[in-house]
Amino acid sequence: MAAGCLLALTLTLFQSLLIGPSSEEPFPSAVTIKSWVDKMQEDLVTLAKTASGVNQLVDIYEKYQDLYTVEPNNARQLVEIAARDIEKLLSNRSKALVRLALEAEKVQAAHQWREDFASNEVVYYNAKDDLDPEKNDSEPGSQRIKPVFIDDANFGRQISYQHAAVHIPTDIYEGSTIVLNELNWTSALDEVFKKNREEDPSLLWQVFGSATGLARYYPASPWVDNSRTPNKIDLYDVRRRPWYIQGAASPKDMLILVDVSGSVSGLTLKLIRTSVSEMLETLSDDDFVNVASDSKDRGITLPKTYFHCRV
Repeated sequence: MAAGCLLALTLTLFQSLLIGPSSEEPFPSAVTIKSWVDKMQEDLVTLAKTASGVNQLVDIYEKYQDLYTVEPNNARQLVEIAARDIEKLLSNRSKALVRLALEAEKVQAAHQWREDFASNEVVYYNAKDDLDPEKNDSEPGSQRIKPVFIDDANFGRQISYQHAAVHIPTDIYEGSTIVLNELNWTSALDEVFKKNREEDPSLLWQVFGSATGLARYYPASPWVDNSRTPNKIDLYDVRRRPWYIQGAASPKDMLILVDVSGSVSGLTLKLIRTSVSEMLETLSDDDFVNVASDSKDRGITLPKTYFHCRV
C-alpha cells in the first residue's frame, strides 16, 4: 500500500511536468505548486495512516472501550520518574564497571609472572571449542571446562551463569606463555562478574578485554561466528572493537607536516603518503587531525581548521 501511494505521487508529479508552461506565466506556476503540495500532503497522510494502523487502533479502542479506563496523568511526574529510573540504571552500570576495573588492576598488580605452567594447571572454558572440537585439551598447561548450558530468554541463546568464557583471536597461540599468564590472573575476575550480576540482575554481558587480544566475558556462552569469511575463519579481535579502542586511547589533536619540496619525490614521497595513510587508520572518532605541507618556495602551509576523524 505504501509503495502504491508513492507510485501515485510520482505519476502525479510526472504528469504535471508533461504539461508545458505557457509563454505568459512562469513554470511551475503557483497553482501547479499548490496542487503538488496538496497531493503530497494527501499521499503522506494516507501513507502514515496505513503504516501506523491508527484506524485499526481506533476501531479496537471503540470495540473494547468498556475494558479500559481513562485517567489523567501528570506529565512532569512521569518524566521525573523515568529520569530517576534511568539515573539508577546508569549508576548501577557504573558501579559494576568501576568494581571490575579496580579488581582487574589489583589482581594484575599482584600477579607473579611465570615462565612455566604445570600440565592442566590453567583451567578455563574456550568459547570456540564447539567451532573446532579437535583442539580441545590440546594446548599444554591448560585444561578445558565443559559448562552446562541452559536456554535463556534474556540473551536469546545458551548460557551458563556458573562460568565465564574466554575468546582468543585465531592468530594467537593459546599455549604461549603470555596467554597462559593472562588466563591465570584474569580467572579472578569471574567472581566479580558473578557479584555484579547478583547486585544487578538486569545486567547482561560483562566483558574484559586484554592488550594481548584475550577477551573474558560473562556469562559463558558458545562463540557464534557471524563472519562470512571463507572456511569460517574467526576474525574477531577484542582490540579492534570500538569500545576497546576508545577506552585504550585518549582523544588526540594531531597535525601531520609533510615535506613536499623538490627534493622529495618518487619512492620517498610514496612512502610518506603511505605512512600518513597508515597513521590515519590508527585514529578514532574522538580524534582531530589535519595535514600541512612544507616546501622551500612557499614555506609551511598551515590548515585553517581541523577535521573530526570519522573512521
